[in-house]
Amino acid sequence: MQIINTNIAALRTQRHLNSVENEMSTVFRRLSSGLRINSAADDAAGLAISTRMESGIREATAAIRNANDGISLIQTADGGLESITENIQRIRELAVQAANGTNSDFEREALQIEVEYLLESINFTAKHTRFNGLNLLDDSAPPLQSHGIVSLQDDETKTAVMIGLTTGWLESSEQLIADFYGLTGDGQTLGIFLADTGDPESDGPGGTAAYVQSLVGSSGPAVSGSVELYIDMEDFRPANLPNGGTEPFYNDRIIAHEMTHAVMAVSTNWGELNTWFKEGAAEFIHGADERISIDLAAAGSSSALISQGFTTAPATWGGSSAEYSSATLAVRYLHDSIVAAGGEGIKDIMTVLSSDPNNITLDDAISQVSTDLGGLRGYVSGAGFTGAAFTDETTFLSDFDTNGADFLDEQIQLADPDTGSIQGSNVSPANPSIDQEDAVEDPIDYNSDPLEHWQEIWPTGFTVKASRNDNSFSGINIQLGATRSDRLEIRLYGANTTALGLDGLSVSKDPLDVILRADEALERVSFIRANFGATQNRLEARINYLLIEKENLTSARSRIMDTDYAAETARLSRLTVLQQAGFSVLAQANSRPQQVLQLLG
Repeated sequence: MQIINTNIAALRTQRHLNSVENEMSTVFRRLSSGLRINSAADDAAGLAISTRMESGIREATAAIRNANDGISLIQTADGGLESITENIQRIRELAVQAANGTNSDFEREALQIEVEYLLESINFTAKHTRFNGLNLLDDSAPPLQSHGIVSLQDDETKTAVMIGLTTGWLESSEQLIADFYGLTGDGQTLGIFLADTGDPESDGPGGTAAYVQSLVGSSGPAVSGSVELYIDMEDFRPANLPNGGTEPFYNDRIIAHEMTHAVMAVSTNWGELNTWFKEGAAEFIHGADERISIDLAAAGSSSALISQGFTTAPATWGGSSAEYSSATLAVRYLHDSIVAAGGEGIKDIMTVLSSDPNNITLDDAISQVSTDLGGLRGYVSGAGFTGAAFTDETTFLSDFDTNGADFLDEQIQLADPDTGSIQGSNVSPANPSIDQEDAVEDPIDYNSDPLEHWQEIWPTGFTVKASRNDNSFSGINIQLGATRSDRLEIRLYGANTTALGLDGLSVSKDPLDVILRADEALERVSFIRANFGATQNRLEARINYLLIEKENLTSARSRIMDTDYAAETARLSRLTVLQQAGFSVLAQANSRPQQVLQLLG
């Protein structure tokens, strides 16, 4: 019995020694690695927390490196600008010297030679100021970039069209429609597409230059998010900024026409409106006197042109130029009749249509406006608009069929420069004459979000950068964290002679002009350097923040992960004593059975 008890004690001691050895292995692992947590078994929650902290530490390390690269890039660009500044200063100095009356033409020509070398030096510096292959001061280098438009296609014409869209074509069109029709979009998306030759959306040169497409039922407005603007590049070549295209039809006017369709599609009962009213209103927003003049000459007489129109069968539309002209005249006729009755014209019709776009038809709108104004005015040859004439679309079209030719002959002035747009002097005598180039306001400052009441979806292959019209041609994103919001853009600016307005300087012909342009160029360079300096300061501040963040994360992770050497050493000492005691007990336990057997022997 004593032998059995001794064996049981030996087994218990052995298990205790195994436990001590396992614990000692853990201690040795921690002391040798310096880490308290070497596997998930040591502390699962602590390992998860420390892993996230390790990600933050590495993120901060990479971000600091990125920011330092950004500072190096800025310093490289600033070095180039310093050289350019010195060249401009020298050009200005030569211009002041050349302006002195004691100099002969020969001496001014000699000064001009140095000016030309200095201009070449400016272009050379701008072209060869690079960082890791990136052009920092040359806005002519690919990818093609201008006014915040970045083209991944290196297509100059498409880029020019995009510049037109973001510097006035869209914004001015939206403003025209809001001012004179009282209509705006409702915040929907507007997809914009540039169709190339061979694309199903392109019908080649001379066809449909642009069109708006949307999903719409038999009544009501277009389905939300379905409105798309297609531009046929075959008819937009060349872009010829600022107005676009060539006379008599300019690209900005085409965009105004199509934007009228887009806005009406989402704000009126688009499904029930007859095409004559849609197209006539779109032409009237910018004027169509040129088209009417051409179609009138082709028809031979006003009555022939009106008879070629749409009014006898308003539900059908063949798309001929004569139909567009007749539709424009009809809308103008309706507008003038409302004005004669004391209203605001087509704007009154549009206001009623947009008040309930799911239900109100053009019949309803004409009827309501007629009622509000005490009856609309029909046209009488030689007397203008007089007497109540129509109360719905059918009676209006009948009246226009009868009197439209006289209206065209007596009221429409086709020979003057005015386009006959709703804002022009022919329509509203208080307004100035609106010619072809002014039918849509000339481009304004670059706007990356030109439409206030739409969300633009830009064509594939283009990036529209948010920036002022400050001649920045690109932006380098410095990644300072793990998310899209953790970015800082370093704007790059053109500093060649074209970007600085120094092309064609001549101190031999006009030194005072050179002085003026040199001063403007110096202001421009100072602006660029100030932007670079401010961006560098922001990067340096971010580096300081990242260093503090990294230090704090490292310290916090250390408290979770690192071994407490004092505690582990004490623990090792305790385990060593326990191990030695266990070995001693186990030795004694193992020796007792041998002693008993010796006594029995």
